[in-house]
Amino acid sequence: MHKFIFSKLEIIIRISLIIATEIVLPLIIFNNLIYKIDFLILSRVNSTSLLIFTLLWVFVSYLRGRYTKKRKLDVFKEYLLEFRKLFTISVIITITLFFLKIFRVDLNLYSKNLPFIFSIYISLGILNQFLNLKIINYLIPIKRESIYVKGNKELINEIQLIMKDFEFQKKIKFKSINSNYSLYEIPDKFLVSNKIEFYENKDELLEYCVRNGVQIFTISNWFENELNCLPVNFLEYDNFLFTKNYQKEKDFEFKLKRISDISLSLILIIFLSPLVLISGLFIWLTDKGPIFYTQEREGLLRKKLKIFKLRTMIVDAESDGPQWAIKNDKRITFIGKILRKTRIDELPQLISVLKGEMSLIGPRPERPEFNILLENKIPHYNLRHLVKPGLSGWAQVNYPYGSSYKDANNKLSYDLYYISNYSIFLDLIILFKTMRTIISGKGSSPH
Repeated sequence: MHKFIFSKLEIIIRISLIIATEIVLPLIIFNNLIYKIDFLILSRVNSTSLLIFTLLWVFVSYLRGRYTKKRKLDVFKEYLLEFRKLFTISVIITITLFFLKIFRVDLNLYSKNLPFIFSIYISLGILNQFLNLKIINYLIPIKRESIYVKGNKELINEIQLIMKDFEFQKKIKFKSINSNYSLYEIPDKFLVSNKIEFYENKDELLEYCVRNGVQIFTISNWFENELNCLPVNFLEYDNFLFTKNYQKEKDFEFKLKRISDISLSLILIIFLSPLVLISGLFIWLTDKGPIFYTQEREGLLRKKLKIFKLRTMIVDAESDGPQWAIKNDKRITFIGKILRKTRIDELPQLISVLKGEMSLIGPRPERPEFNILLENKIPHYNLRHLVKPGLSGWAQVNYPYGSSYKDANNKLSYDLYYISNYSIFLDLIILFKTMRTIISGKGSSPH
């Protein structure tokens, strides 16, 4: 219970500091202090424009990942990375304000005021970072979590190996125990292999944990709670198949999802078509080859579909047959690298979304050749075909670009989590994370 309270406390502290340092404080500085200093020759910015700028700053900061950082030991590196993020945010907002002015939406900010305004906001961003590190580390010191696992050491090794694959950062002390073990300390959490152990067998150890407020998880549920994924090694197959998401109570959400897909894809096609045309022109000028290319993929219930993408590789890149992209792949053109980094090459797939073959959010559709290989090597791989594939998904925003069986296995864990926990709210989270991923340029190439 205390870990849950600490988690909530940290969220409250972070939100409070954002509001205080990056919303309230700048408004106070610009409205009450700056313009009273005689030697600063600045044109007054009205409060509405400043408030819009502030909200834009916070929104872009979120997309850039400033508010979801992990606590690290290298403080100097933390501040250096924070300054780089703040500078990038300033550039993005400057470009945004410039285009707004072109379209006659002038916030009275794009002038000699702007460098000074950004210097204030960057300083306040660093202040927010400083207070976060000091206050959170003081109130919530980093503590090694104690978890007891009912099983042998091989089971713990398997759990730790999965955690390493997913680059899990939290410090945890695992201890394997059996049913006859006498507790000398109360752990933070207790893991059992499946739910039957607790409900059908008399187990004094588990009862002791319940009486002392220790959280009890199956290993599958613990991964779902901690890593937001369902590793196939520990997947409880029966429970997964009978999840409530396959019942009729989800019908309304799936219909709302389809309406959202149609509306958003139409808007994106209209507004982003000039960007696709310009990208296509650059592709053609590079090597005079085709602008688009098609690929056969498998979607809902393994149904075949053709997707369109902007060509990012040289002509005849797969003359030797289908193959995964690799790091520093020589087949990818210079323009292709830019298109992949910004995800512009994926935009033509909006046609598939409009047709209903794909959704905006869902597991990425894979090629039939790769599906045959993967389903023979990865348990439960076919479960990812239970929902409609998407342009972006939970795996894409949480895991780097995949280029191996191991990556496919790990990404499947995220896809299974999405299928098991589907909701409109989860789709919205993925949508915002996708925007943040595009702006940061992460996950666009094999790692």
